[in-house]
Amino acid sequence: MREQSHAGLISFVSRYGIYILFLFMVLALSLINANFRTLNNVLNVLIQVSSYMILGIGMTFVIMTGGIDVSVGAVMVVSASVYVVLTQVYGVSEPVGLLALLGVASAMGVVNGVAIAYFRMPAFLVTLATQCAGRGIAMVLTGGISFRNLGRSFTVIGKQSFLYLPIMVWIPVLMLIAGYLLMHRTVYGRKVMAIGGNINAAHVSGIDVRVVTMSAYILLGVISGLAGIMTMSRLGSYYAAMGSGMEFMVIAGVVIGGTSLAGGEGSILGTLVGTLIIGIINNILNLFGVSAVWQDVARGVVIFAAVMFDAARSRFGRTE
Repeated sequence: MREQSHAGLISFVSRYGIYILFLFMVLALSLINANFRTLNNVLNVLIQVSSYMILGIGMTFVIMTGGIDVSVGAVMVVSASVYVVLTQVYGVSEPVGLLALLGVASAMGVVNGVAIAYFRMPAFLVTLATQCAGRGIAMVLTGGISFRNLGRSFTVIGKQSFLYLPIMVWIPVLMLIAGYLLMHRTVYGRKVMAIGGNINAAHVSGIDVRVVTMSAYILLGVISGLAGIMTMSRLGSYYAAMGSGMEFMVIAGVVIGGTSLAGGEGSILGTLVGTLIIGIINNILNLFGVSAVWQDVARGVVIFAAVMFDAARSRFGRTE
């Protein structure tokens, strides 16, 4: 009886612990710092994590297959660099530039997906290679120069509101709904989970493992391009270091939200909560005036804690 109670407690904490932690953080920080609970600050947190949220959706699909992608920041910056060069150097129209941006982001997703799914190359090394190449290409194209006056689309996304909420907030909300439905309410989502759970069993059951795996990386590539558009909209400019280190915070948010690095287990709702926790940590550090150097230390601790949490969850899961 005691063992059943213990197993039930472990299962409860594993499933709902992150949501309880999130609520505790919100309540505690609201009491500690009055500025934290203001509407302006809440909207500020949501806007700041908007790019992380949509990247987290795509990263959840990739990690659920048992893979990983550390190139999302580079995909953002190289696709954005193509846009600014085309529109501001060569005078190409804004819609064509945006199509080129999404096309480059998709192409990088295809490169990652084909190399990993069809050539069976290690996901971490493949995406690390595209990360290095992407940032190098961006520097070559722009010469490291920052660009402003990006176009009307960026002004609308970054400055306008709809139904009293900034468009920067609406975009991740709509994409989270779409991501949830795709992951948890479609055959495709079940195939993704099956591949991460047991790739051999998925193959035997008739799932085209290579196609599904490749599609997850292409999806993340497209989302990375969208995240680049949102980041430039929020900042009102393009700069060469854009998205640097973002991939690791995105992965941390996804893992904190309950997606296992081993694949086959996770949820879009968990990714939302994990990403919000990352955003709240960054926000409270700013509210307390913590220096940028110590903020980097805190982010490193968060990443370490995320990996440790995933390892502990997997260990207790096996024990159960």
